[in-house]
Formats: sequence, structure tokens, C-alpha cells
Amino acid sequence: MTAVSWAPALAGAVASLSAMGAPATVAAAAPNPVDGALATWTAKHRDTGALVVRVSPLGGETLAEYRPDRPQMPASTMKIVTSAGALLGMGPSFRFRTRLLSASPALGARPAGPLYLDGAGDPVLATAAYGRRYLGRHFTDLGALAAPLAARGVRAYSGPIVVDATTLDARRTGLQWRSYYWAYCPPLSGAPVNQNYARDTRAKYARAPDRSAGAQLARVMQRNGIRVRGTVRVGRAPASAVEVASVQSPPLAMILRAMNPDSDNFIAETLRKDVGAYAGERGTTAEGNRVTSTLLRDRGLMGPADVLVDGSGLSRANRVSATTLVNILEAAENEPGWGGALVTSLPTGGTGTLVRRFREPGLRRRVHAKTGYINGVSSLAGVVVSPRGERYAFAFLMNDWDIQGARATQDRIVRFLASGRADAI
Repeated sequence: MTAVSWAPALAGAVASLSAMGAPATVAAAAPNPVDGALATWTAKHRDTGALVVRVSPLGGETLAEYRPDRPQMPASTMKIVTSAGALLGMGPSFRFRTRLLSASPALGARPAGPLYLDGAGDPVLATAAYGRRYLGRHFTDLGALAAPLAARGVRAYSGPIVVDATTLDARRTGLQWRSYYWAYCPPLSGAPVNQNYARDTRAKYARAPDRSAGAQLARVMQRNGIRVRGTVRVGRAPASAVEVASVQSPPLAMILRAMNPDSDNFIAETLRKDVGAYAGERGTTAEGNRVTSTLLRDRGLMGPADVLVDGSGLSRANRVSATTLVNILEAAENEPGWGGALVTSLPTGGTGTLVRRFREPGLRRRVHAKTGYINGVSSLAGVVVSPRGERYAFAFLMNDWDIQGARATQDRIVRFLASGRADAI
């Protein structure tokens, strides 16, 4: 078994006790709970990567670790990597801009079209009914494309609506997904509306997402008093088309607040493609993986053996080390521009996927962490602040079928850090 590496500070404290005449057996009988909990777990569950660091602008201090550089399946803690790649590649204030284009700027009361819905890969473009119900304040209102037409006097539209979704590729799933993963994420597209659910609820997926986006646009036009009789097609908007309306998304920092608390796979997968489209050369998952890896490795945050396959963490081919996750979180703590957007997007105790964890009033607001779960994997990564203001970054990647035991170990360590007792180590 690979031994857990204890922090030099702990070793120094034990040595000081011995020098003062304290029996060595006292130190051995009362190990630091961070060390003890991790050692107890890893004695029987070796397929684990773990790292706990006290954050400092001068460099983090390791409190405990176990195979931290060995990449493991991250499950949904992959969304920390996805968030960091998007923030570094596009910026916290980046906004997606979806446009409505026309062959002619002179619309009149009854334009014949065509109208082009130019998709921007905006993962939170939605009707007001869907957005308010499922995305809260963090959505882009599709109705903002229809209202300007009504304001310009358009009363009826008989031409086709052509949906241009070519900002992103046409692959509907993440890379190397198992066939049944369709149940965990709607089909992907470059012009998604309502996260590619068929109507204003999450009852069923749209069978043809691009055509569904056009149909949703027709509905919001009708809600704005415009009668629509035209068909919906899929194609490219010509370069000569003129913009007649546009809508911007919330800033990327706000979109992450729609993604991370509830671990939204659709937003994560779309953002990974968006990184490829806006910070790379093409809107594909593979290009998003390449750009994200380059951005993180250039900053010394990602290990050479890590493998990014998708954006959500559903793929069992993903491999990320605890060191990589802690490096990202530690950098985020020390660089408030993009880092503040990342950390504040993570659920706090008692919210999102932490709804049943860290719920005590004195604890819940001091823990920001991303959970992860797929079959045989339980992971947790985030930051915690002690009552005295000491900040810790941690990552636990437990590729083991004892999910309950893994979570109990994670919770025990995070609670100890949050108690302030680790501040003296």
C-alpha cells in the first residue's frame, strides 16, 4: 500500500511534544483526524486519489495526501475542470449572442422571409416558462428575439424559419458515452432552446433539436402577437443576411451558477464545445478538450497524465488527478477574477447536490464543493473556510463501490477542516 504522506507541520508538532517530555505514545494514540480518516479509508480502498491543502498566496501547504497525482475517474467533479476551462478561455463576463437574421432589413407588416435563427451555442437559451421554472434567473429569454419584430409592426409571418446551428457540431452526445447515458443529458446542438426539451417542461427530449428550436421561436412569435404559418428548416444563414433582433445570455459566471449546484450535464457538455468554438478552431468536444487541457497545463494546473473526454464527467474514460482539482481550486482562491466565479458557482452546504450534506447553520456557508457520482465512483472537491478564516482546498476521488463509506470519509474530513481544529496543524 502506498503510505499517506503527512504534512511536515504535523511531524514538527509531534517532535516538539516529544522534546517537552510528552510521551510518544500520546501522539500515536491521537492522530490528526484528517490523517486518520484518510488512512483508515485507504488501508482497504486503494483506488483513491486524495489531497488536502491549506491555501496560501505563497503556496499551499499539504495537510494530507494519498496518491494525489494518480488520475482517477472524476465523475461530476469534472465540472470544476469544465468551469475553469470556460472561464480561462472565454472570461467570466463572456455572453453568448443569439441572432435573428432576415434576407431583407425592410420587414413590413407581413414579411415573407426567410428568417434565420443563428444559434450561438447558448446552453441557457429558453422560453420564459422553461427558464423561470428550471434555470431561475440564469437564462436567456428567447422571447427577446420576437418582441422587436412586434415592435416594428410585424403582424404575420409566412416565410420559413431557418435554424443555423453550425456554431457547434451535430454530435448529440458526449464522447465515449454508454448508450443509456442519453437518460442523463438531452441531445446536444448549436442552437439549443429549453436545453433541447420538446416544450416548456422536462417531460421529453426534442427528437430533432434544431427543428425544435425553430418551432419554439415560432411559438414565442405567436405569443407576441405575430401569426406564423411558415415551415421550419435547418440550414446556414447567408453572409448577406441582416440582423433584425438579438439576445445576449447572462455572463458566463452566472451560467456556471445554473450548471454547478445541480450538476447540469447539458450545460457542461455544451460549454466544453463552446470552448472549442470560441477559444479554439471548431465547436466540438474534442477541440474543447484540447483547448481546456492547453489552458490548464500552460498555467501548471493540470497533470500530464490527465485525460479529458467530455465536459460533464459521465464518461468512464475521463481521468483527472486530485492534484489537478486542488491546483485549480487553489489558483481560483488566489485569483479572484475568474476564480471567484468558479468558487461561488459551487453548491454550499444544504443546497444543490449537497442538499443533505453540511447543512448545519454554522457550517453550510463555509463549504463550497462539487460532488461526483457514477457507478463505482464517489468524489468531492471544493474549498472550506474555518471560523478563523483559514482556507482549505480538497479533492477526494474514490473509485470504489463503497459509496456510503466514501462519503462518510469525505464528510468527516471536511467537517474537521471547517471546525477550525486543523488551523493549528
